[in-house]
Amino acid sequence: MGSAFGNSAMLVTDAVNQRYFHRLVFATGVTYISDKRQTFVTWAKTEETALPGAMELLQTDGEALGSAVKGLLIEDGSPCLTVERTIPLFLYSAITAQVEKTRIASHDVIGELRETKNEWELEQIQKASEITDYAFDQALGFIKPGVSEIEIAAFLEYHMRLKGGSESNKTIVACGKNSAFPHHWPTDCVVQKGDFLTVDFGCSVNGYHSDLTRTLFVGKATNRQKEIYNLVHFAQQAGIDALRAGKKGGDIDKIARDIIDGTEYAGRFVHGLGHGIGLCIHEGTGLGKGENGILKNGMVVSVEPGIYIEGYGGVRIEDIAVIETHGAKVLEHADKGLIEL
Repeated sequence: MGSAFGNSAMLVTDAVNQRYFHRLVFATGVTYISDKRQTFVTWAKTEETALPGAMELLQTDGEALGSAVKGLLIEDGSPCLTVERTIPLFLYSAITAQVEKTRIASHDVIGELRETKNEWELEQIQKASEITDYAFDQALGFIKPGVSEIEIAAFLEYHMRLKGGSESNKTIVACGKNSAFPHHWPTDCVVQKGDFLTVDFGCSVNGYHSDLTRTLFVGKATNRQKEIYNLVHFAQQAGIDALRAGKKGGDIDKIARDIIDGTEYAGRFVHGLGHGIGLCIHEGTGLGKGENGILKNGMVVSVEPGIYIEGYGGVRIEDIAVIETHGAKVLEHADKGLIEL
């Protein structure tokens, strides 16, 4: 880490960025990073101490935080301390009162590190994905006419909890005409025969997220519903097939978008093809229109094209995948065939 700042050290204060280093769920403190050490500095009287082997724990009084960090700088021989742009004012004041030379990071250095996942991180995302697949499979036996969007959301969340998944992004359940809105929150709207039904949900394991979207049909799908579904499915697979290290996120988006825009549904794909995912449900390089970020080995991204027709309904299909040199590995395996319940 120290090499990212020359002979400077960095103080990490953002809760999610800190979790990347120490893996603690609830952590009162700051994380000091240099080329010589990684130290979690806490002023809490009782604090989790199950830190990774490479990380030290330093307990101090809250009023002595600045002095504690200054002591670490002196031991490391670091002339300057870099702090995040999002550092809270009270922490910044405490640090600068003791540390003479500080500078604010010009960009999100830790966010860039978080983009590529190591083996342990990928294991957590895989576990979360397996839990999501399980909840979806269970829901297929629960969804029927007369069940509300809220009840379906609660069912999915309950079964993810049973398997050890923690709350992730808010569950989206959209039936009938509601499925034309990509971010429709569940209501007491009741599922009826002939409906589109979109579910978009996920969980987290040790802070790392999954994200899955499927669109189902309640009863027999009409020919038009089948046409829309198959088109989205085809566009999604084309996007997945195009994933590989070295590609621009925007180029992947264009491949899927051009498939949809080459039909009568041009302009109905109203959001980006996907987003990075990890400790946050949206992070890092995404697959959006004009996105110039380069995909790298170990990044995890979602691929989720959709078609939305207000007053009628919509279809979205989403999986997450790990970027590899010559392709990508899809982490979710819930049924993507046209499902009629």
